[in-house]
Amino acid sequence: MIQLKKIIKTYENKGQSIEALKELSFDFKKGEITGIIGYSGAGKSTLLRCINLLETPSSGEIIIDGIILNKLESKDLRETRKKIGMIFQHFNLMRSRNVFKNIAYPLKGSGLSKKEIEERVDELLDLVGLKDKKYSYPSQLSGGQKQRVGIARALANRPNLILCDEATSALDPETTVSILKLLKKINRELGVTIVLITHQMEVIKEICDSVIVMEEGIIKEAGDVINIFSRPKEPITKRF
Repeated sequence: MIQLKKIIKTYENKGQSIEALKELSFDFKKGEITGIIGYSGAGKSTLLRCINLLETPSSGEIIIDGIILNKLESKDLRETRKKIGMIFQHFNLMRSRNVFKNIAYPLKGSGLSKKEIEERVDELLDLVGLKDKKYSYPSQLSGGQKQRVGIARALANRPNLILCDEATSALDPETTVSILKLLKKINRELGVTIVLITHQMEVIKEICDSVIVMEEGIIKEAGDVINIFSRPKEPITKRF
């Protein structure tokens, strides 16, 4: 279970305070796929980055499985973060490392032997359908293949939670469908909770169990996807 309790995030800019998140509270259900949708500037990315403490909330609590993340010491936070995978819009692969080394990178310092790391990477390559690309470099891969490597890397430490930052917005429609099917498979087979942000209604409809609609740092509506979009109450939800 992931709980957000009265999350506020304020930035200081040229002597002015900008409130990016305005006292947000929400409970994400374990094992579900939750989408966060909104236009640019709604606070989606800020919220996602607060969940894994890449951004520290100005106030409020991020609670995962009963642990208040933003009250942990640095060492404990690093350990907890290992169980939170992150998938990025622009893949964030290391160009000088091949697919195997990109996926294996999060396992540095894990205590696993070289053989165990190789077995883990091979298992992940099989899962994402890239067994034949083990020694290829990012420059030799298509956009969809790069994102599959990013997904495998996010799964390296067997996380309980995956955060997706516009994971399909840089992909063509056909590739987007294949990546969404892969995320759905991971959710179903591994039981991983997934939180994704998007501005694409099709992504929400295709993959999500529940949805948060954001505008100007506020949750305007939240709940079951079918209920929210079959009976929208807020103007922004009706536009989507």
